[in-house]
Amino acid sequence: MASSDVTAAPAKSRALAAAGALERVAWLSVLRVMLGALFVSVFFENLNKHLYEAKGYTALILRYRAEGTAPGAWKDVEKFVADHASFFAPVQAVFELSLGVLLVLGIGTGLVALITAGHLTALWVSELAPRRWVWEILSLVVIAFVVGLSALPTLLDPRRRISARLLGPPTFGPRVGMPVRLGVAGLGGLALAGAILAAKTGGQAHYTDVAWQAGVTFGVLLALLGLLDRWREREAAAP
Repeated sequence: MASSDVTAAPAKSRALAAAGALERVAWLSVLRVMLGALFVSVFFENLNKHLYEAKGYTALILRYRAEGTAPGAWKDVEKFVADHASFFAPVQAVFELSLGVLLVLGIGTGLVALITAGHLTALWVSELAPRRWVWEILSLVVIAFVVGLSALPTLLDPRRRISARLLGPPTFGPRVGMPVRLGVAGLGGLALAGAILAAKTGGQAHYTDVAWQAGVTFGVLLALLGLLDRWREREAAAP
């Protein structure tokens, strides 16, 4: 009996340590960063496929209009957007890259994530079609709403300084040093590039370019996030 208790004690200690480590992870921040990675990769995919140029953008929107089952009023909106592709294509390019950057860095998350949810909802409506799985984008919409609503109280808290409200809480814990943060940045960039290479995102002609461009950009953004968290820690300590 005594031997059993001695054996069980270290196992219990390890289990408690693991549970404590899991509790310290900011899981909503993980979802936020993943949404950012999505928009970073989508930006470079669309860029390499020339979908941010008027001709490619028009063809994409008209395909949504022809193949989708969106309501008639929404198809009228799509026609208007397609007719003015020279304006909307570059605007959407800047908009989607901005969403990716802001989400990874965690700046203004409450508002940015809700805007992201709205944008994804519009895309979901446009892509409604019998050949598509209804949850393909809808699950991302729910994640974006959850991330946005969970961060909104911090953004709106009048007791905080404006800078602290915009920056929000740190993503990395205070015990995580810069070498580890930079290591996470490197691994994150490699993981995104590897996923794109495995899926051949962007098509046979473009997927290698999409992989290294998105991977490097995401890795750099994660490194900047690690540095920005130092500022967040100082903001949190300020009176």
